[in-house]
Amino acid sequence: MNTPFRSKTSRITLAVIAVVGLGALGFFSYQAMPVTPATPVAPLPSRVTTEGGLTIVTLDEATQTISGIQSEPITASKHQVERLTYGSVLGVQGLNDLNTRYSIAQADSATAHSAATASGQEYERNASLYKANQSVSLKVLQASQVTWSADKAKLQAADASIRSLHNNARQQFGAPLANMIGAQDAPQLQKLLSREDMLLRIVLPLGVDLVAPELISVESSEHRETAQLISVSPQVDPSTEGRAYLYRAAATLPVGSKVVAYLPLPTPPSTSLVIPEAAILWFGGQPWAYVQIAKDRFTRRPVAEQTPYNNGYLVSTGFESGDRVVVQGAQLLLSEEQRPPITASACKDPECDD
Repeated sequence: MNTPFRSKTSRITLAVIAVVGLGALGFFSYQAMPVTPATPVAPLPSRVTTEGGLTIVTLDEATQTISGIQSEPITASKHQVERLTYGSVLGVQGLNDLNTRYSIAQADSATAHSAATASGQEYERNASLYKANQSVSLKVLQASQVTWSADKAKLQAADASIRSLHNNARQQFGAPLANMIGAQDAPQLQKLLSREDMLLRIVLPLGVDLVAPELISVESSEHRETAQLISVSPQVDPSTEGRAYLYRAAATLPVGSKVVAYLPLPTPPSTSLVIPEAAILWFGGQPWAYVQIAKDRFTRRPVAEQTPYNNGYLVSTGFESGDRVVVQGAQLLLSEEQRPPITASACKDPECDD
């Protein structure tokens, strides 16, 4: 009677044994499988290399086009040798006030002159009549004399005021400008007063044997402006030492601005290379320029012993005629040069970092 039950129990036992056996076989098979090591990834090629002590930035032509990197050759050219000096833009409010007061004093003088002339003629007429037949009284004669004397005193005071204002203008702005104040036709003065022109005080350093040039150049916000000599400056800046001169130039800078001036020297023209201003890159407190040494290779060079010239720098060392300097995109090259090196991961498995 128990035969079917025993048969069923045996079949269940055999099934359990089979499952356990298969699990054990799978486990030992997995343990026996060889482990394939992770394949290392080749490091990314660097765009920055060092060759012969030079740092080279390599960018293919497609990247240069996308980044807008442009270069142009530099050439040698002749230029006038110049000396660098400094100055400032002066205010002309004082000159404007003197001009106004001078005009008023001139009007007062003209009025006083007319009054003195009229009262003088009146006195002389009364004096003649009094001497002839005493047709005028002594009192009238004396009154006309008092009036004439008062008018002459007013005229003298007006003339003294004019002289005082003129002397004041000479002491502040020099004789040429002082002679222009109050004039009916003084276009140079009017341009200064209306700020079409700016008044400059340029200082020649002590020990420089140089006559103030008639024309100089001053650095403006965008380019050079030609400045014309007016006169020796009767006043100097206490913070500077040297001979000061007054110049006038087209107004491009606000009052109080410090200016850089270039004085042409009486020497033959010199030949130098001009690095355009667009190629200058300031880094570490000094100017640099990137030079394209191959179609896809650039290196940075210092712009040493430079002299500012015509929106650029004159150089005599470090560059050669024909060198191509980067005039657009230099900052991008510097950023690429200073970028930390990129290192690749050892394997592509995301569990490598675990």
